[in-house]
Amino acid sequence: MQVHNEILRTIARNCTYFSIREEEVYRHAGISVDSILLPDGMQPWETGIKLWESALALTGYRLISLSFGKNITFSVLGWIAPLTSSSPNLKLAWKSFTEFFPLMGDMFSYAIQENAEGEVSVLYQPAASWVESSPLTAALATEHAMSLTLSLSGYLSGKFIKPMRTTFSHPVENQYQPAYQEFFGAVQFNQPENALIFDKATAQLPLISANPLMYENMLQVCREKLRQLEGKSGYASKVLRILHSKQAYYNPKLEEVAAMLNMSARTLQRKLKDENQTYQQLLEQYQIEMASQLLSRPGMQIQEVAFLLGFTSLQNFSRAFKRKTGISPTKVRQTK
Repeated sequence: MQVHNEILRTIARNCTYFSIREEEVYRHAGISVDSILLPDGMQPWETGIKLWESALALTGYRLISLSFGKNITFSVLGWIAPLTSSSPNLKLAWKSFTEFFPLMGDMFSYAIQENAEGEVSVLYQPAASWVESSPLTAALATEHAMSLTLSLSGYLSGKFIKPMRTTFSHPVENQYQPAYQEFFGAVQFNQPENALIFDKATAQLPLISANPLMYENMLQVCREKLRQLEGKSGYASKVLRILHSKQAYYNPKLEEVAAMLNMSARTLQRKLKDENQTYQQLLEQYQIEMASQLLSRPGMQIQEVAFLLGFTSLQNFSRAFKRKTGISPTKVRQTK
């Protein structure tokens, strides 16, 4: 999984509102500034987690997600921003980032639903492996995305925007809940999904910056960008995306992943071979990435990580981990 450089820069820049320099956030996270200078570059998903962890540690403020969301930052949408701002109404503005957010990375996905009454739900889903390995940073990113949606919606429509109701899939401590109620209105936690639910009238509000010609032009640009991205994405990347998006640690068989890609297991094997990869190599890569994140959790035991990720023995896990990373899982735990 990857995350766009502009999203990383947005997180770091928001820390300046807490009198923390952008460079200080990168340094705390162990990130080279030069590595995120490319305007359209991407970084590994672990970098995104580290940056959120550093932002939380440096500010010492659990509600940074809501604070960040109050800042109008179109840059976080990259190529999607002109499409969003030129949309005819709020519903199409929301649809623009639900449809094209893969241009900004695959750690996060959006969806939009509309019921018979015209109520529109915008759904927010961090990748399952992110939620499993670092639930707090996944929650922070979700809250940031949802609060930013409200801020952008108000800015674009010139109206005060509040959803009919808001749901979060994660828990929030009682002491913080009033802040969420103030920001979102009617809000529930520990729900099946992260969602902002708007009434029909709100969804149909026109945008102050609506521009039909620009909207159509940017729609074509974003479609072409997405087509290019999908063309560059080989089958190894698609397999890894499936592994990271599954909702449990269960490791699917080759045949199951092939079916998700609408092909036979033999065809998938051949396509992976063309990319000098095998399914087993990709599965192990996913397991080691997840192991690195899980081992950073306080109290997580090595035996537990090996079991969760489907290794047949602790010895097999230790060998695979050291072969891939050059360090034993025991050494990793000792540094945490």
